[in-house]
Amino acid sequence: MSQHQPYIALESVITDYLDEAKLSQQSYSRIWHIAYRGFEDLGIDAFYKIQSVKLPINANLTVTLPADYVNWSKVGVLNSVGEIIPLNYDDKLTTYADLLPDRIEKTQDNTLGAANYGNIYWYNYWNGYAYTNIYGVPSGSPFVGSFKVDVGNGVILLNQNYQYEYVMLEYVSSPKAGGEYYLPVQFREALISWIRWKDNISIPAKTHVSNSNIQMRRHDYFEDRRKALAKWKPIRISEAYQSSQEMTRAAVKS
Repeated sequence: MSQHQPYIALESVITDYLDEAKLSQQSYSRIWHIAYRGFEDLGIDAFYKIQSVKLPINANLTVTLPADYVNWSKVGVLNSVGEIIPLNYDDKLTTYADLLPDRIEKTQDNTLGAANYGNIYWYNYWNGYAYTNIYGVPSGSPFVGSFKVDVGNGVILLNQNYQYEYVMLEYVSSPKAGGEYYLPVQFREALISWIRWKDNISIPAKTHVSNSNIQMRRHDYFEDRRKALAKWKPIRISEAYQSSQEMTRAAVKS
């Protein structure tokens, strides 16, 4: 938990709701499970901690994902000034044999190139891992490699000509199971609205009024969630100005 950001315990939010709903401590266990689901829903989208790690490359050009991995935000290598140069995400990389030591050998087939040998003169530009037609080559970041994440097998796949001995991974990490859970104070009301909504959604509705009440609570949750996100990451004039300056380019105008 950060020492510079105001956080509150998950238990305190549960207590707030129990008091508000005039529920006894006998309801604590049921409400705790509802609250934790809301904690996950809000945390993944907003306040779960972003970890930055330097990971070694396995012999078969894969990288083992950390145990607390939820989702990646950046995969790349370092440059001379400490910035992460991102790898290109390549969805065409196959997950076949990605846990086997001979993954690279099993996923290469050179017969496709041989079959098109008659047209090979069209491909006159080496982009780092294959030949392509130089006409129409897209602009963008320098090519340093490509990757794909196989969450099921817990690995990052790298292209066959990846040349670095590490990968920088920035990812959303889940909190430790069985530990104490904290959330930013900005999300208190949003989580209470989640509990209020989910505490009643499974109760069979007997009237139109009951249905309307559940829909109203759902609306309240998403409205409080929107407000919490705005408080968590407010718009800063200096950042907006910097972004505007970075997007402005001196160029010939037609």
